[in-house]
Amino acid sequence: MPSIFFLLGLLASCQSPEEKLQDHLTDPKAGDVYVVSYQPAGSTKPSYFYYQLVRFTADSAFFHPARREVTTADLSLEKEPNLFNPDDIKSFSRQELREFTQAQPGDAYKILLTTIRRE
Repeated sequence: MPSIFFLLGLLASCQSPEEKLQDHLTDPKAGDVYVVSYQPAGSTKPSYFYYQLVRFTADSAFFHPARREVTTADLSLEKEPNLFNPDDIKSFSRQELREFTQAQPGDAYKILLTTIRRE
């Protein structure tokens, strides 16, 4: 008989990326890494910026931002131990985070929360 943890893992792996993103937004955990894509002016390729969740309240989330932008959404965080700036805090309302999951009309930079990584 399979363990409950195996079954929960199996169910979680069946989620679409969008469902997983929404689940992580609904139930945030300190340490989650939010990956945001945007298109710099004059470029046809997206760049990415990472934010590590430090703490959250009922209506806001507080992050250590990355020290720099990167060119990939799947950067190995193990190989970048100093990526996040612990001396800087950025905050977003939970509503803003939900809005970042969909393209906004008139957004020249095409900012989009592409994934939330939970290691």
